Amino acid sequence: MDRILRSLADTFSHAVDYAKEKIYSITGSTSVTIGELSQHIITQPETKRIKKNLLGIPFTFYHLQKENVTYYLEMKNAQILQLDVHAHDHVIVSYRSYRDKSDLLAAVKFPKTLL
Repeated sequence: MDRILRSLADTFSHAVDYAKEKIYSITGSTSVTIGELSQHIITQPETKRIKKNLLGIPFTFYHLQKENVTYYLEMKNAQILQLDVHAHDHVIVSYRSYRDKSDLLAAVKFPKTLL
């Protein structure tokens, strides 16, 4: 059982390291803000954009799959509602405006390894 947990921890650790490396390649820095990450998603030519008008409010949903990293962004007008980054089936970044107090200038906190 300990070997299985260690293997899972190693996989998660590799996923976090991979995402950090990709974010570094995007920004040239070891940290990135939610605002910078959302702009990166929006400006990529491979990003799929879906616009919907729900109850008279414009929403935009962005999906980007690039180099084994999946990005998902939801916006209401210009407000970021949700931003997720997954690498190797692990959540690397999970931002929710209702939970994270819309702190778009704070650097993304990467999860620590499990062990």
